[in-house]
Amino acid sequence: MATRPKPPRPQPGPTPLGFYNFAVSYHEGADLIADRGLKATHPESVAMFLYYHAIELYLKSFLRLQGVTAKRLRKIGHDFQTLQSRAKKRGLPFGKVEEEVLGVLDGEIWSRARYLISGPLRAPSLTMLSKTSIALRQSVGKAFHDAGEPIRMPSHRTPKR
Repeated sequence: MATRPKPPRPQPGPTPLGFYNFAVSYHEGADLIADRGLKATHPESVAMFLYYHAIELYLKSFLRLQGVTAKRLRKIGHDFQTLQSRAKKRGLPFGKVEEEVLGVLDGEIWSRARYLISGPLRAPSLTMLSKTSIALRQSVGKAFHDAGEPIRMPSHRTPKR
């Protein structure tokens, strides 16, 4: 009688689905601010930061799904080029818009979205960031589906304050 193979042991740290769901939350928050605005002096910076973080988390969710450890992802940090390169090597498709946006995301852009730093900066528009987030959400969601891992759609609850 043949024995069934043991399922792989869960890896410590955030799960692929945990990264994905968190990415969706940041993505939805960015869309909300980009679409409706925010009573603030720099609402576009807030939306940009949320999109940057969503993009990072979508890439990390895909890499976790492919078996990359949470420890390795912590070492990569916010290095978008490394995240993209590793995701691409593992089969995640990137369209022209995503390539363009990820090509300019770096530590300086990440920092400027979080801190007030003046001077010229070449950053993607909110529209390009939104399109990239949508494309990654769809392609990473497909990877989950192909792996037999269900994902849930976000709820639209109003949080209690």
